Amino acid sequence: MASKQTFDAIVVGGGPAGTAAALTMARGGLKTILIDRGRFVGAKNFFGGVMYTHALADVLPEYWERKPPFERPVTEQGYWMLSPDSAVRIMHKSEHYKQEPAEAYTVLRAHFDPWFAEQAAAAGALVITKTVVTHVLQDAKGRVIGVRTDRPDGDVFAPIVIIAEGVNNLLTQKLGLIKNDLPPRFVALAVKEYISLSAKDINARFGLSGHNEGAAIDIFGDATLGLPGTAFLYTDAGGISIGVGMLLEEFVYHKLKPYEVLARFKHHPAIRHYLEGGRPLEYGAHLIPEMGYDRMPKLASAGVMVVGDAAGMVDAVHREGTNLAMTAGKTAGTTAIAAHRANNFSAGFLKKYRKSLEASFVLKDMKQYRRMTDFLDSSPHVLGTYANFLNDAALRYFTAHGMPKRDMEKQIVGLLQERRSFAGVAQDMFKLLRAMRG
Repeated sequence: MASKQTFDAIVVGGGPAGTAAALTMARGGLKTILIDRGRFVGAKNFFGGVMYTHALADVLPEYWERKPPFERPVTEQGYWMLSPDSAVRIMHKSEHYKQEPAEAYTVLRAHFDPWFAEQAAAAGALVITKTVVTHVLQDAKGRVIGVRTDRPDGDVFAPIVIIAEGVNNLLTQKLGLIKNDLPPRFVALAVKEYISLSAKDINARFGLSGHNEGAAIDIFGDATLGLPGTAFLYTDAGGISIGVGMLLEEFVYHKLKPYEVLARFKHHPAIRHYLEGGRPLEYGAHLIPEMGYDRMPKLASAGVMVVGDAAGMVDAVHREGTNLAMTAGKTAGTTAIAAHRANNFSAGFLKKYRKSLEASFVLKDMKQYRRMTDFLDSSPHVLGTYANFLNDAALRYFTAHGMPKRDMEKQIVGLLQERRSFAGVAQDMFKLLRAMRG
């Protein structure tokens, strides 16, 4: 990379948000460079989760013909509530999910991200890897004019810089778009394993008919020791992605070791059958921003926009992140194209980026669930209390005790009162509804 190269736009970070921005701008005729620090784009990602195709189709309408490296379509999904020895399962399976292409697929980002970057390169973007952006360059008036990399004479100039650096948003902080690192109560730590298992075993254990079916399960309660957090179990083509995620604050306060929480979850009687005979191939951890709508950084300033995890664009309630990221990346890219046409890279003009996001599901959803992290922080008992109650209540309900059903129903009510008073239940429900309505 020669010294002082000039482009129309620079993208920092090759995740879904950054690549969507680069692809959009390259297709719009802008001379675009995408800079990523990994050995290849996606090398540092250990995501094994669900990707919703509506956002990908919006960025790359012909994606299906380009054979994206999806694992399995998600044809069955739902929630499990665990107690120490039981599980209440709420699952949904529909023929609607089997359309091709499906609305959601399980994905391994180490496979998907390089493919997505190839699409950006095919559109004309220059993709540079193994390069760290250390600073964002500004002129005397504070306008962003480029970036400095760790390469010799590695300054790169452009009137637009899109920051897609992920949750460790050091560049965003240096620009003063966000004050400082997020405290542990607003960052989740997810630990995950990829366990190799034959497709035959996966199909048999999850009740799937073949590779054209897949399951995505989110799990609460005993999976995270009753603490605020989520576990997951997703089927891939030749393996299972399994993991747990909790607020970093919970790991610190309760002195928990992430790998021990995951190991405990793997040995739960409702889980271990799915993993028997599997061979662990990968283990990793990843930070996820849980800052919420009210703590998002300033999304645009003169010559710069922030997208994806760097901007806290995660909807944990609906396990959504990559679709928010891609939509934000495309929106930032479209705004950059408009800025070039108007020859206006001011903060005022780039406000169009946030206004567009406010009109989309991205910021509407984030605003709606803006209080969810605060709710869990103020009510840490909720997941454990109600998961255990549901399992005990189900045991009473589905067991014939030789007693009148009215007495059985009274026992179930008593089980709840043992854990939480009626006033406490009403308070929890009110706080939850308030958190979900924004």
